[in-house]
Amino acid sequence: MTNQSPIGLIDSGIGGFTVLRELQQRLPGENLIYLGDSLRMPYGELDNAAIIEYANSDIRFLEERGVKAILLACNTISSLMEQLTANVPLFSIVEAGCLATMETCKTGEVGLIATRATVNNGAYPRVLRQLTDQVVFVQQGTKTLASVINNYPEEIELLRTHIHLAIDPLIEERDIHVLLLGCTHFPIVRETIEELYPQFTIINPAIKEIDILREKLTAQDAFSGMDDGGKTEIYTTGTQADYEIFCDMVDYLDIRCHSLNQAVLDIDKA
Repeated sequence: MTNQSPIGLIDSGIGGFTVLRELQQRLPGENLIYLGDSLRMPYGELDNAAIIEYANSDIRFLEERGVKAILLACNTISSLMEQLTANVPLFSIVEAGCLATMETCKTGEVGLIATRATVNNGAYPRVLRQLTDQVVFVQQGTKTLASVINNYPEEIELLRTHIHLAIDPLIEERDIHVLLLGCTHFPIVRETIEELYPQFTIINPAIKEIDILREKLTAQDAFSGMDDGGKTEIYTTGTQADYEIFCDMVDYLDIRCHSLNQAVLDIDKA
């Protein structure tokens, strides 16, 4: 492993593209490998044992490609990070989200929308309680929003319907003004959320997660040494054509997209 070794990112679909985009913009000299396990998404509807098994297989895939660190670009995976096995540093978007929440809101209630698995695991309240007792999350788990974003990203009215289903229960009896996007799919529809709920200050945990990564690389003198020109490779268990469409979200053109054989991630055992 060298300074030029890539940084890995894991998500169960395209949501992690929102983290990838921020990472490319903020650390343009780093080589990146993104793994999107679309075949088994959404992880947020799986039981914990399956999430841990699949996440560990994702981690092994990236470690075999020599990554120097792995960003968990999936809140559901991050909510179980303590139970994962890795030989390189893992970075949790849940921890980043809690730190970003503290920086945004000093007291009171903060809305949180996430997958049902993330909410049921209680990771966000648990981590936040370790940092402050002045802020609390009001959580709403959504079964459908991540899948709709992943599969129908251009169906605006359908997206609006599922955004309302996710957020309206949070504000029925509460005066909430800060909303944390607890799934990396959700920043894809951030503009629509802001249009429907202009009262919200919205937190995207990916930005803080990358700040934490930058601090770690600085402390270890582990940057690539390049100001730009980093290469990005994308691997998917879904269809390559679909991912090439989603690559339009990412600002850099030097991207190679690969479709994985199922056996690579032991998907045939799922």
